[in-house]
Amino acid sequence: MAVSVPRRVRVWGEAFLAFFGGAIVYFAVPVKPQDIESGFVLRGILLFLSLSLVTAVLIRQGQRVTREGRLPAEQIALLLSMVDLVIVFFALIYYARSAEFSGIATRLDALYFTVSTLCTVGFGDIVPIGQWARIITTVQMIFDLVIVTSLITIILAHARGRMRER
Repeated sequence: MAVSVPRRVRVWGEAFLAFFGGAIVYFAVPVKPQDIESGFVLRGILLFLSLSLVTAVLIRQGQRVTREGRLPAEQIALLLSMVDLVIVFFALIYYARSAEFSGIATRLDALYFTVSTLCTVGFGDIVPIGQWARIITTVQMIFDLVIVTSLITIILAHARGRMRER
C-alpha cells in the first residue's frame, strides 16, 4: 500500500535532496589542486564549452518551468537546484586552480569564495592572484549577472503570473 505524499512536500523534499546532493557531489568529485602553466588556450576553450553546457542546462530547465506551468513552490525548488549547479561548477574550478588564489587551500574555501562572488559580497579574504584565476572570476561574475539573474527573473515573473491567474 503506497503512502500519498502531498505534492508540495515532495517538491521541497526533492529540492532539499538536489541541493545536498550537489554538495555531496562537490566534495566527492576527484579534483586535485594543480598548477598548470601550459595550455592557456585549451583551458579557455574547455571553460567556454563547460560554461556553455551549464548555460544550456539552465535555459532548458527555465523553459521547462515556464512551459509546463508548474506550481510556484516547484519553480522555487528548481531555482535552488539551478543555483546549486552554478555553485558546484565554479567551486570545482576554483579548487582545481587554487594555486592561483590567495586564500583557497580547501574545498570549503573554494565553495566560500564561489558563494561570496555569486552574492557579490567579496570580503577580500580570498583574492585571485593569477591571470587565469582573474579570468575565471570575471567570467563567473558576468555569468551570474546575465544568465542566473535573467533566469531567476523569468521564472519568478512566470510564477507571479500564475499566481494572479488563480
